[in-house]
Amino acid sequence: MKNDMAKKLPTLPVDSAQILQYRSICQKPRQSEEIWSWYVLRRISIYVTVALSRTPITPNGVSWLSLFFFTLCGWMLATGEVGWLLGAVVAYNLGYLGDCLDGELARLTKVTSQLGVFLDTLIRAISIPITVGMLLGIYRLLGKTDLTLSMVTLIYLAALIGTLALLVPLAYNYINLKSDENDPVSDMRTASTRLEWIAFFTGMPGFFALLPITVVVEILWQVPMISLWGMAFLFIQALKTMVRLYLTTSKLR
Repeated sequence: MKNDMAKKLPTLPVDSAQILQYRSICQKPRQSEEIWSWYVLRRISIYVTVALSRTPITPNGVSWLSLFFFTLCGWMLATGEVGWLLGAVVAYNLGYLGDCLDGELARLTKVTSQLGVFLDTLIRAISIPITVGMLLGIYRLLGKTDLTLSMVTLIYLAALIGTLALLVPLAYNYINLKSDENDPVSDMRTASTRLEWIAFFTGMPGFFALLPITVVVEILWQVPMISLWGMAFLFIQALKTMVRLYLTTSKLR
């Protein structure tokens, strides 16, 4: 029974029968999860979810925290300072963990709301200011001193406000849509294991998974690995966006 459950859900060897039951209620099967959430975050998230279910904290409260950590992550990247870059890795994973927890907590406590759908949509859109933060951080890492930390903060806040100004009404209109949130590129991710790993390393989870390695390499060997990895990732993101645009629009003809 436990072996069958392990194949369908992200289990741990220490899971009790009760935890396995909670997993079956709260968590999704393998094909619905990305690599990082399946192999890392979902393994521990259920324990946090069960603990939160015994407190007054709501799923929407967790969503707000997730949005905060993702926003903080983008600003930490924008500073271009090594210590803050490592902090950005922590903030990103806390945000991602929160994005796992809010749905689990909603299913476990049977508390859902339109506000939750609204917040989840905003969380997905926060990748825009995070990308701006990457660009600003790379600029400062390259030794450009014309952008002070206060100027970087103002630019980042402008990107954040602009994103929210556009996405708040769109997220509100999305609440009542019943169609699948996936697009043709998202559907391709589950077509094969190779495509799934490509999606991981060319997405935000892969960027933050490799960022600590680039920091260590740069410190030890004085090679500008952080900037190189950041520029490579932004270039890949640009290509992915063009492919996504083409495939999505071709489906809509």
